Amino acid sequence: MAKIPKTKITIPLMVIASIFAITLLSNSPSDVSAEYDKFSVPEISGTIAITDTSADHSDDAKIVLSVAMAVAENSVENSKAMWGKLDVTQGFLVYKIGVLANDDISHIVLVDAGNGELLYVSDGVSKDNWKHSKPSDSKSHKKWKDHYADLTPEEREIKKQQWGEVKDAFFALSLDERAKMIMHFMSMKVQFESLTDEERDAKKLEMKSMMNKLLPLSVEEKTLKLREFVNSL
Repeated sequence: MAKIPKTKITIPLMVIASIFAITLLSNSPSDVSAEYDKFSVPEISGTIAITDTSADHSDDAKIVLSVAMAVAENSVENSKAMWGKLDVTQGFLVYKIGVLANDDISHIVLVDAGNGELLYVSDGVSKDNWKHSKPSDSKSHKKWKDHYADLTPEEREIKKQQWGEVKDAFFALSLDERAKMIMHFMSMKVQFESLTDEERDAKKLEMKSMMNKLLPLSVEEKTLKLREFVNSL
């Protein structure tokens, strides 16, 4: 399995990153992942034993992310995989997948990275329960709330609806398309952390401008834009 490409950060990638960071604010990977630590995972037995948890094990996985996402979606009724990554749990290489079911109920699913076997499905956690699960999440929520502080309540509701439509557009993509986008997001996130404060601020300003153009589009138009981006990768 190929490693996540170390591509140069571009504005389109920053747009996709902002989609994950902002659009999924109501279904944020970081928030849901934080809740993962609260679950007591029963003993699992995977097929790929890992001793060095600090190394990059991308090449050790025998299945691709999209396959693990499909397994995760099939394990939770009426769900969509919203994020995923390789992880080492109890000494075995697994895919940790976050899925969102009806009524904004999230689950964490562990899938064996060797044979695609379902290893664990967490209990469902409602959005209200996993928001602000740690201080950093609360600060992040305040940051985005402050971002729209100058808007009227009606305008904020419109923004909320627009971001929800971006989430719907993302879920309208195929599993392969979503997996490809997630892989690029993960790669971009690592690189973004290496930028200087000035470079980050400049990228954020460019993101804001591009997001302002994306948000007013219809769900169908948003989906088309995301699909065009995936096809350009």
